[in-house]
Amino acid sequence: MVSPTWRSLRERYQRAKNRLWYGRMPCGQFEANAAFFRIGVIAHNLFVLFKHSALDSGWQRYRVATVRWRLFHLPGKLVRHARSLVLKIATESVELFQNIRTKSYQLAQSLAP
Repeated sequence: MVSPTWRSLRERYQRAKNRLWYGRMPCGQFEANAAFFRIGVIAHNLFVLFKHSALDSGWQRYRVATVRWRLFHLPGKLVRHARSLVLKIATESVELFQNIRTKSYQLAQSLAP
């Protein structure tokens, strides 16, 4: 295996930093920044797992921001009914969330000891 050069490592770091929204690190301490970056990498890996296991093939090309925008910025109406709050959203959104929930549950069951 060829050892990566300093330039290729820097390019990988820049690509990961930009993908994970790390415009700048939180502080000047190397150890704290390294921990912050590692947490971001773990979050990114969890997102990739979620994307590949719970979302349909049409969602595979999207990045974190797009998935977040499409899933959580849905038009809805919050209604008080029978002393409880009900969120009304479009039918296709309900089906999407039910599909995600079912696939996530199946994945959790398959990974459980």
